[in-house]
Amino acid sequence: MRFVQSLNLSVALFVAGIGWRPAAASEPTGLINVRDFGAKGDGSTDDTEALKAAMKAASISVSTPSPVGTYYQAGPTLVFPAGIYLVSDEIPLTAAEVRGEGQAAIQQTNKEKDILVSQFAWQHQIRNLTFLGGRNALNLYNPNVDSGQIIVDHCRFYGASGFAIRSDVCSTSMKIEDCEFILCQQAWYNSRCDQAVMRDCWITSAVKAADQAVIEHRAGRLTIENLIGVPLVGGPSLRWIDVHGGNLTCKQCRFGGEGGGFTPVYNFAKYSAGSRLVFEDCFVSANASYNANCVVYCLEVPAVIRIRDCDMMGSTGVIVDKKIDLGNYFMNLSPRTLSYTVEGCTGEFLGQLPAGLRKPIVRKVPSDKRILTAHETAQAMGKARQEWSSKGNEAPVSGSTNGHSQQIQPGTYLEVTDWSLAGYMDATSQKLSDWLALGKAGTDMIILYRQEARGGWPHVLLGATVDLDQYPWLTWRQKEAPAPGSYAVKVIDVDRGDMRSLYAETFGAQYDYHAENLKQLFGGGTKHLEIRYYPLGWGMKSAKETDYFWAQPGQYVAMDFMRFERD
Repeated sequence: MRFVQSLNLSVALFVAGIGWRPAAASEPTGLINVRDFGAKGDGSTDDTEALKAAMKAASISVSTPSPVGTYYQAGPTLVFPAGIYLVSDEIPLTAAEVRGEGQAAIQQTNKEKDILVSQFAWQHQIRNLTFLGGRNALNLYNPNVDSGQIIVDHCRFYGASGFAIRSDVCSTSMKIEDCEFILCQQAWYNSRCDQAVMRDCWITSAVKAADQAVIEHRAGRLTIENLIGVPLVGGPSLRWIDVHGGNLTCKQCRFGGEGGGFTPVYNFAKYSAGSRLVFEDCFVSANASYNANCVVYCLEVPAVIRIRDCDMMGSTGVIVDKKIDLGNYFMNLSPRTLSYTVEGCTGEFLGQLPAGLRKPIVRKVPSDKRILTAHETAQAMGKARQEWSSKGNEAPVSGSTNGHSQQIQPGTYLEVTDWSLAGYMDATSQKLSDWLALGKAGTDMIILYRQEARGGWPHVLLGATVDLDQYPWLTWRQKEAPAPGSYAVKVIDVDRGDMRSLYAETFGAQYDYHAENLKQLFGGGTKHLEIRYYPLGWGMKSAKETDYFWAQPGQYVAMDFMRFERD
């Protein structure tokens, strides 16, 4: 999920977490050399404390908010001249940019310790360094820091006993480019990242690996291009990539055949929107995977598998685990959301897709998702009305926003009264009425959740025909009620098919008076408008995903009004 002003909340957590401070003109700029803080880089001296001191000196400073209201960072580059820097403890990564000059290596002498670590990884660049040993060479985490970008390029990783790179970062993009991973137990743990790219890299797998993947993908979108994979086949059930969520695209990758090679992908993610596996122009040899000699081995089946123009050396396209009964696997979804193809490929043992994927069977069964019955909905609405009516109608409260003051005198506004749940949730075949129910309580509108708000964007439809020359301002106010109050608003000019998003999901201002000048957006004259109000029903105690919470069945939000107002 994405939220707007969580950026400032997240950055505030980030600032507090690593002790950022406002930038001052007298602070150092340019380059900071680790040698200036006593680091020897001679391959025998323990440089731990010197590197910690140098990293602290190069810590990122943060400005006051930028002209667009968000934060940005300013700080020097931490430079490692050529040499081997021994460390016996973890080094907190607080510099924005860390790079080596010539051939610089950091060697962890304690195999139970990581090398560079961050609990608030936001915007970092790590370049031209070699990492030797340790548990995780890079261990990067953030609770949820918006607009993050992490770049790792021209780095080399040797012999990590855990992951060469362990990244657990949200609202972040990540790039790993021109890197080498040699005999690390696993190369990359990719979790929660919105979008990640691995490009032009070399991976030689660990000799003693067994029943694990070189890369674990547990995030959003991952694209891997021009990978050279050298499999040192040893233990059983090896694979290059485990997919536990999101989607994966592999282009022009070599999943090599040394020792026969092993399976490119084990898929653990069950079909859902966005669960997609795509392979294009890849070389695949998985002949050492006895039960999984294929491109994709499905312990669960994603929504889409596409294998195109690949050279499959003795391997087939897709194998579905024997525990899965495809005749009874796909439940309660549109067959149009499923697609499985193997086309344009070469190889002697291509075989065919399993029959259950060539023409998937979707069965309609009672959902295990908790949805209030019609009777339960009526009871919950009655309770909500009684509870809300006992609060009494509030006296009109004037507000002001976007240079417009609220109009409360009769004749200065038009009330929108056409509220409806007809139709379907955007881009789905799910009825809006299966998610929400409407009911009046005095002059307020109760919007009640029939199921948990998690995972959907249902909306309420409001229709209006209005002369925007006379009433140019669309205004609304939501009142604080039991359910979390996050929401979004979109308006459609029905005749022109022109839609504008007016208010993104947010926290902190959801109960304010809001006004948008539709005349400026759509032009004057009489317009037939459709307003979509999305009661998203989720909140956050902090930026950590574990602190998110959602509206539960029977909870509700309350709208004070939706109006068109004069200037």
